[in-house]
Amino acid sequence: MDFEIPESLIHPLLGMIGTGSPLARQLEAHGICHGNMIVSSKLFDAQSLNSLYMLSKTQDDRGLMFQMLALDGIYNAPQARVIPSLDQLVPGLIAYLSRDALDGWLYRRNKDGALLPWLVNRMRYVEPEQGMPYVVVDMIANTMQSANSEQTDYSKRRSGMTTSLMFNRSDIVDRTIPELLAEFGFYKECAEFRKEYDQHAQRFLRYQRRFGAQFVVTKAAFTIDAKGAPELARIVDGVAAKCVNDEERLERRFEMTSDPSFWRNAGIEAGFDRIPLHCYVHLFHLEWHKNIWTHVQHMTEYRYQPELRDKLVLPGDHRDLIDILTSNIEVFVQDFVQGKSGGTTILCQGAPGLGKTLTAEIYSEVVGKPLYRVHSGQLGTTAASVGAALTGVLRRAMRWDAILLLDEADVYIRRRDNDLEHNAIVAEFLRTLEYFNGLMFMTTNRIGDVDDAILSRCIATIHYELPSKTDSTRLWKLLAEQFGADLDDALIEALTVRYPKASGRDIKELLKLATRYCKAKQLPLSEDVFRLCALFRGHA
Repeated sequence: MDFEIPESLIHPLLGMIGTGSPLARQLEAHGICHGNMIVSSKLFDAQSLNSLYMLSKTQDDRGLMFQMLALDGIYNAPQARVIPSLDQLVPGLIAYLSRDALDGWLYRRNKDGALLPWLVNRMRYVEPEQGMPYVVVDMIANTMQSANSEQTDYSKRRSGMTTSLMFNRSDIVDRTIPELLAEFGFYKECAEFRKEYDQHAQRFLRYQRRFGAQFVVTKAAFTIDAKGAPELARIVDGVAAKCVNDEERLERRFEMTSDPSFWRNAGIEAGFDRIPLHCYVHLFHLEWHKNIWTHVQHMTEYRYQPELRDKLVLPGDHRDLIDILTSNIEVFVQDFVQGKSGGTTILCQGAPGLGKTLTAEIYSEVVGKPLYRVHSGQLGTTAASVGAALTGVLRRAMRWDAILLLDEADVYIRRRDNDLEHNAIVAEFLRTLEYFNGLMFMTTNRIGDVDDAILSRCIATIHYELPSKTDSTRLWKLLAEQFGADLDDALIEALTVRYPKASGRDIKELLKLATRYCKAKQLPLSEDVFRLCALFRGHA
């Protein structure tokens, strides 16, 4: 059996084992490369195995923990005989798998660390007319590959659900059945594996049906390549990716039981008939702008923070208007013409850094809905590409009941002139928006140059200006608290006077730069420090 040891565990493990051992020498070789390391279990003794188990438990690497648990089960199982011959493998597997059987499943650690069960459906010894004999073990599960199967042929209904193990004579040499299965990455079921699966299944049944709900994903996910094969996509440590449940676009079909006739004919009277779930949920990654598959062990429900509204610094009238427009949205979604847009579109105009995008981000937290942020550059530069891309975006937003943010929409809302291509883009943009039912924020840096047809379709236009002295003082206080910066009232007063034209973004970036500078130089924050840092921000 091989362990795939994460890079983050290699050096801590090396510090816990004796130098000069074969395991230590292999771990030391990791210094010449980057990534996870494959290490044979034969290099571990009891002490180093325990050290690796404790480290994996600390980092909650459950796949590695259960792999070691399986190895412990192999070592502590009743003495197994070496497989005498290939034609004796099927009877041996029947005896081994039926002993203390729970469901008749074998488990395997997937690339993302998730422990996946497979029902052993049947086995057979094959002697072909030409070639060497072999043994086939057929297994079945409800996999992510089978989740959207469009097969209408009944004989192919299990497309994507099955996998097989094939063994020949060379595979069984000097191996017991547990060792043979472990060599191929499979482990016999046990109570601990079953408990882990039950927890995953319960979570899956909750998460999978919550169409349009927002989740946080960590560690790993799978994307699907052009050929339909899953590709592992790792999520950077410490990063929590916001994703939306996009299961509604699939046509899920679950098969929960299988014909156990192979096992009944072998004299096994119970079990081996329940098909397990591979608990992957189909999500849309809001930063990657693509669909992913994520195991429920890497998912948590997103917690909205409506209290963030109190940290949005806007004039009172602006805040009141947005409060009204973002609450009771259903009031605005009816039109005289059936199917025509009754959505709410809010246009946010102003110079960069004044809080246009932040407004949409915070109000998505207030109303408890996902924020689907799309940059105008993603929609294309021709009328045809804009129409196709925007249609897909609007359908997703409506499917999820999400708040849509079209950021920096300048190209699509600029007043039409003699440029025929640009006119076609604006016309296509308007046509596509016509039947959008939902809440959308559009942001633009353009002022006084927005097409009249765009303005007429916006329920409100909000102009963002530099913060007043009162608002600027509040911004300095809020952001200083956020960055853990110790600013007294006198210093805040001096900063608001010295930088009267600083936007919210200017204040944030200046605070970040000043706090990092003071930390590096071990200095207290002062007006002189801000004056020095302001030079690098283009403020005299």
